[in-house]
Amino acid sequence: MGNSQCWKDVYHKLASDVSAGQFDVGKKLPSQTALATRYQTGRHAIRRALERLGNEGVISSRQGKAAVVVGQSITYQIDAKTRFASRLREAGFDVRVAALRLLASKGIDPRLAKMLNLNPRDKVGFAELLHHVNGVPTTLGRHYFNTHMFPDIIAAISATSPSVPEAFRRIGVSDYARRSTIIEVRLPTAYEALTLEIPPTQPVLELLGQNVDAQNATVEVTEAVVRTDTVKLMVENNQVGHLV
Repeated sequence: MGNSQCWKDVYHKLASDVSAGQFDVGKKLPSQTALATRYQTGRHAIRRALERLGNEGVISSRQGKAAVVVGQSITYQIDAKTRFASRLREAGFDVRVAALRLLASKGIDPRLAKMLNLNPRDKVGFAELLHHVNGVPTTLGRHYFNTHMFPDIIAAISATSPSVPEAFRRIGVSDYARRSTIIEVRLPTAYEALTLEIPPTQPVLELLGQNVDAQNATVEVTEAVVRTDTVKLMVENNQVGHLV
């Protein structure tokens, strides 16, 4: 048996074991040495098998880090009601949200300032949230708010789990919708790659969205940096109008 066939056999066995639930979703796989012993092969074959499983989004791996089982692929539908965490929880995913940064600061990218109807030098509310889905860091969300309209929004987010929709409800914004979403595929920054635990050469999806209230006033601009190996976006024909 050639070496190429050897690693493919290992890949199929490992993929089958992951699918059968022999490795827990969100948990680290055994070391390459332990896997080589388990499947009675060399570490080269294990590395090739893990690389393919990583490319398929079955596992998450980064150099120097143990591989983690991703499990079920996430299909996220973009429409006027963008509620990432709550929708995935409804679909049966375990979603944990951590606040990385919550602050009010001056100075913002002119494009974002224009979307918020602000001067680039105005004070802006900023929340950076990291979503773990089934134990895997999946989406880095950056939320920008007009603090003239919502001076208490950062405090409201701090008081929740954290949750931006819940924070809006606390300050009297009962509903809001997505006006537009700009989607871009790019390489992550060093910080994004480290936070999302992906190689710096792995592309990410950037979703830049503008949310408005019932009076069509902008309440929030969001920048979601999404791992392409775990999330697929779905847009139906009648929703194309929400994209730019």
